[in-house]
Amino acid sequence: MSSLGVSLFGMFGSGVLARYGTLTLTASSPVQSFTEVLTLAEVRAYLKLPDREPPDQAEDDLLTAFITAAREEAEILQNRDLVVKQYDLSRDYWPPYHVELRAPLISVDLVKYRDSDGNYTTMTENTDYVVDTSKQPGVITPPYGQTWPAYTPAPSSSLLVRFTSGMAATDAFWSDAGARVKVGMKLLISAWYNGRLPFVQGRGFQELDYAVTSCLSTGAVPRVR
Repeated sequence: MSSLGVSLFGMFGSGVLARYGTLTLTASSPVQSFTEVLTLAEVRAYLKLPDREPPDQAEDDLLTAFITAAREEAEILQNRDLVVKQYDLSRDYWPPYHVELRAPLISVDLVKYRDSDGNYTTMTENTDYVVDTSKQPGVITPPYGQTWPAYTPAPSSSLLVRFTSGMAATDAFWSDAGARVKVGMKLLISAWYNGRLPFVQGRGFQELDYAVTSCLSTGAVPRVR
């Protein structure tokens, strides 16, 4: 998957982070790839598709794309990452107190800032900042009794926070609340595969039954301001 730029205001709502930051998947070579929470075999079995001989590569490619799209829909509804990803958060300046990241936060991998002369300073965890992964979403804050360092920032994107968030395929979540998320994903994939549109004909065209949204949203972490 290629690096994806995300408008924080458009995707994650309002707030300090949303107004002044840009979130992108960390650019890497090779680009980041994700272990999806549903396998192609699971989806083919759910759809009751027969084994093809020879395999229908176009069909498998379509289903693989549906798996990724359904997982991304669930991430939007849950406001958290369901696969492990590394992000770069670029900000113009420090917020008043904490920097809010993505849930579930696994680690903060790099924090650095750039002054108006172009000089970079790399910060040290537990000396210059503290990471709290217990919050949903996770945050970084100055250590007790300290403030963010004072500097004359570069005109734009003077602050970079690189972090990793998400859930592994082996996470206990997937055998608990996550099982319902998988059901919602399968329902959505079935609708896309069989109907090609997420609508049903009733009194006019209506969006799919609330059950899909309910399954995909289960356990969503509310945003606290």
